[in-house]
Formats: sequence, C-alpha cells, structure tokens
Amino acid sequence: MAKTEASRPVPRLVDTREAAHILGRSHNTLKRWRYEGVGPRYVVMEGHVSYDVDALLEYSEAGTRVPSVRAAMEETRGAL
Repeated sequence: MAKTEASRPVPRLVDTREAAHILGRSHNTLKRWRYEGVGPRYVVMEGHVSYDVDALLEYSEAGTRVPSVRAAMEETRGAL
C-alpha cells in the first residue's frame, strides 16, 4: 500500500466485481450483503461502491476456521 505525506496508507480500491472475484462470491451476493448490512466494509463515493483490498482480506481471514479436534482425529485415524 502506498503512503501519503502524513504516512497514512492509501487504500487500493476495487469495484464490486473484482471484490466478488477476490472473495469467490458473485457480485450480486456482495450487493445483497450491503443491503443486509453484513459483509466486508466498503466505500461509496459519488454513488460508486468500492472495496479496499485489505478490508476484503481481513474479512476473509475473520471467516477462517480451524478444524475441530474431533475432525483432526478422524483425519488422522483415516490416514493409518
């Protein structure tokens, strides 16, 4: 991310279609999420919606789950 004079990061913004591609969802899903008030943070400037790539990655990471101990045990048991 580029820095401004005040050392503030400049966001890399993408449109809804590119954001949907990054998240592996349809652009209609992102539109619905905005309507429902869920999903990643977004920016509206002069009626155009954009997403900060870092916000998309944070949203994706927040949804990352670690397999349960039971699932890990089942996986190990099947490997033997």
